[in-house]
Amino acid sequence: MCCIACAADTKDAYNADDKQNQSYQTQSGVDSTTTTESREYGSKAPEISNSDASDSPTTTNPEQTSEEPSEIETLAPFRGVPINPEDLLSPRLALKIDNAPTALPQEGLQDADIVFEELVEGGLTRFLAVFQSKIPEFVGPIRSGRSTDIPLLMPFDGALFGWSGSNWAFRKLLETVAITDVGLYRNPSTYWRQSERPSPSNLWVRSSQLVEQAGSDPLPPEPLWPFESSKQANAEPTRPIEGIEVDWGSTKVSYRWDTKRKAWKRVQNGNTHTAVDAEGDEVALAQQNVIIQFTKYVLTNEEDANGSRIPLGQVSEGSGTAWILKNGGIVEGRWSKANITVHAEFVDQAGRAIAMSPGSTWILLAPRDSVKVLELDD
Repeated sequence: MCCIACAADTKDAYNADDKQNQSYQTQSGVDSTTTTESREYGSKAPEISNSDASDSPTTTNPEQTSEEPSEIETLAPFRGVPINPEDLLSPRLALKIDNAPTALPQEGLQDADIVFEELVEGGLTRFLAVFQSKIPEFVGPIRSGRSTDIPLLMPFDGALFGWSGSNWAFRKLLETVAITDVGLYRNPSTYWRQSERPSPSNLWVRSSQLVEQAGSDPLPPEPLWPFESSKQANAEPTRPIEGIEVDWGSTKVSYRWDTKRKAWKRVQNGNTHTAVDAEGDEVALAQQNVIIQFTKYVLTNEEDANGSRIPLGQVSEGSGTAWILKNGGIVEGRWSKANITVHAEFVDQAGRAIAMSPGSTWILLAPRDSVKVLELDD
């Protein structure tokens, strides 16, 4: 039987500017329909999607004494795993992906380098998925942007942003920040509706075509955090745990450590969370790193189509508690964000930057007191 510890962080200092909160209010827009296209999905049993096992070599050993110098590997900036050097300058593509019950299974989500999960209206969550090391051909379902996306997107400095729509004010705001809008309104021919999916969770995008609109970046993206070397990959975590549970309201998520796969398996509302791969098969989602960035939400005066008030995550700047899950354990630390133009930093209790395991990372912008740690049996 698991021991359960609740998250509480009454001492956190959230320094988000109230005026900034007002300027980022938005509401859910009605997605317009473009062309209709249907593709069949496979029916194989889910398998863990985990091509980036943390025991993959990620750095060369500076102490090697071989007569011939060892070849320096090119690492994916957001994953810390070896990639083809030609892919180092690939564009950064951020896509807003639906996570309502009607949106499952998503397609292409398993290929994202970084995924932010944020609270939206009705106790549901929605994903902001960032792709760079691998761009799937298709991704869906695509949904509308939210105010919380702006401070998450701006530090990526010009990244392509694919989304389905929102109100006029949010669209105008995108024109004033360093984000390249490749959403439905600007690229209608790149999006289409899946005939077998219910609206509004039926809008797909040809993501491989979106990135054609951007040339190669002159410089590779900067990593968001340090990565463990191959020698550190199997280091003992600060505290081994079985997993965590997150109660978002209408969406309930849990993660369990899979020793064989060296990844955290995701379960949503009691079912294995799966995504559709390029072959049309469903694969179980699993991540090498899961970050719980405890976040304060405020309700805006905007409402969605059902009359629910839209929450705004205060992540433009500030600080708070962060739990980092990696290598089968948890590191309790802090997050801090100096301003809207930089990424959040994650440090341990001693103030040292926390190195992530090579692989994918999901950042859950979870409300305070919404997460339980499942301890190992005594």
